[in-house]
Amino acid sequence: MTANTRLSAQVATGMFLGAAVGDALGWPQEARGGLVGGQKERDRAKPHMSFRSWIRHAGHYSSRYRDPVQTGEYSDDTQLLLATARACLAGDRWWQRLTEAELPTWLLYQRGGGGAVLRAAGAWASGRPPWDPGKSARAQDARDRYRNAGANGIAMRIAPHVLWADTPRALIQRVVRDGITTHGHPRALVGALVYAFALRHAAQTQATHGFGDSIEAAAGGLIDADQILQELPANWATSSELDHFVDAWRDTNKEAQQLLEIIADSLQQGAMSNPESTLERIGCTDPKVNGSGTVTATAAIYLASRFAARPQGGLLTAAFLRKADTDTLASMTAAILGALHGIDWLGDLALTVQDAAYLVKIAEHSQARIRDPHHWRDFQPRHLREGLKLTLLNASANNASSKLHEFPDGRGFRIAELKALDDGVLRARLQLSDGQTVLIDAPVPHSPPPLARADQQTGRRHDESSVPTAGNHGIATASADEDVSPEAAVILAARSLTRSAAFYAQLTGRDIPVRSGTAHIGPGLLLQQQVADTPIDTASVSVQITVSLLSDVARRLGLETQHGEGRPQDVLEVKDPDGRTVRVSQRHTRTQRDMKPER
Repeated sequence: MTANTRLSAQVATGMFLGAAVGDALGWPQEARGGLVGGQKERDRAKPHMSFRSWIRHAGHYSSRYRDPVQTGEYSDDTQLLLATARACLAGDRWWQRLTEAELPTWLLYQRGGGGAVLRAAGAWASGRPPWDPGKSARAQDARDRYRNAGANGIAMRIAPHVLWADTPRALIQRVVRDGITTHGHPRALVGALVYAFALRHAAQTQATHGFGDSIEAAAGGLIDADQILQELPANWATSSELDHFVDAWRDTNKEAQQLLEIIADSLQQGAMSNPESTLERIGCTDPKVNGSGTVTATAAIYLASRFAARPQGGLLTAAFLRKADTDTLASMTAAILGALHGIDWLGDLALTVQDAAYLVKIAEHSQARIRDPHHWRDFQPRHLREGLKLTLLNASANNASSKLHEFPDGRGFRIAELKALDDGVLRARLQLSDGQTVLIDAPVPHSPPPLARADQQTGRRHDESSVPTAGNHGIATASADEDVSPEAAVILAARSLTRSAAFYAQLTGRDIPVRSGTAHIGPGLLLQQQVADTPIDTASVSVQITVSLLSDVARRLGLETQHGEGRPQDVLEVKDPDGRTVRVSQRHTRTQRDMKPER
């Protein structure tokens, strides 16, 4: 392929939207997707060309929480495909952008990421490649796991390279260089190469796609180990590790060749080819191997070939295959089918998948090879999550959702939505300046009690008791400088306890932890989570707080403290997140009371 025969925008859009639709459709069915209800719930779903909302378990071990997934939302497969596409827009510096900005930042918003990519991204975020031996036993263990990482995390993201590579040689170079950033085992790299060559063939196909066309094209991705060694960095491995790698590469090529022969034999049966038995034969339903690079690549090639004339059938078979890695399989299958057929066959799914317009835009930019002059800034990756979390809490406290902030990879973002999940997690939905939507989940110190959580079966609240609030025309007083007392004269209800605590923490300049569903602002004032559907009286209640220096409060809140004549202001009035008036006054010492302003 030369620049004169560059792939069309229709092909590029079909690849990107197809991949995202397959990902979103197959994600709830993934055996390792964390669907609440498990396999029994997955078995209730019937193959259908429509998205659904669902709830998954997210987090790690002791910090598990329920992650609500809205209809059409995609997972790490599409996130990493888009990250790769943005990296490619950096032109000759695409590898630097991938490793210095995209992978480290992806850790902040990833949804459903695989272990190999998460570990590798963590290494890049620490400023070192995952093949760095390190000095500790932990570092050595991470290096060993990298060497054994042979999953499909490369293959699922390489579509952008197909649009940028003019020759097979260039495609090999790009896939290998991209692949080693996260995976070190030949099984991941060979699977990515085989898939890349099949996808490239589908994208270039002008005539009717025959049953066996992709098999021959995919076999072009079985590259000799000697050629691959030329693409590896000088410090990528020791001589003994390279010897082992070469042996494993040759074995993996044979493995991939056998898998291609299995699907070729099945495809020779034409319409009589049985998808379920073929996919089972190559290992798609075996949890020990169904996520490997070679298995997923050959399975996607088979389904796209088997259903080339009926693309919806191929997508549904992939997305609903029992006990399979359905999101990745469906994403890779639909990318090939999208390259063949564009987007019309996707129907409404092409319009309702998350970030549909952004997917179209970045596909068109990739096809046209529009280089992005965007420069990512230098940052301390290990501080990214805490820094972004602080930004979100401060923004929530100030109702600053319209303000443009800087995302760690250099893009801008605004907060589209901020809410507390029912497991002590603060969720921010961010709209990035280029059009992508990301979710950031940050744990809060303690979750509020289940006062506002409704029973999904009956709609009855778990606790019908009410939260006492200040009476009509009440004034709750507190000092920002005294020790917090466990007693409170006035208890105020808060719609979002974490959000309100963050506001008062910024106002007072000290930490206000949330414990057991309450937050002590100061002596005489306590916040408690609102009971669901219980109204909050904000018009007749005000809060009065005294501080040592009013100017410090104004500085933290970004307010002015001067009258028109230049005299210091005595009182600040602001609104808390629930709409109450908060009057902040400065405590005057005797010296301050005796002083008179100069005239």
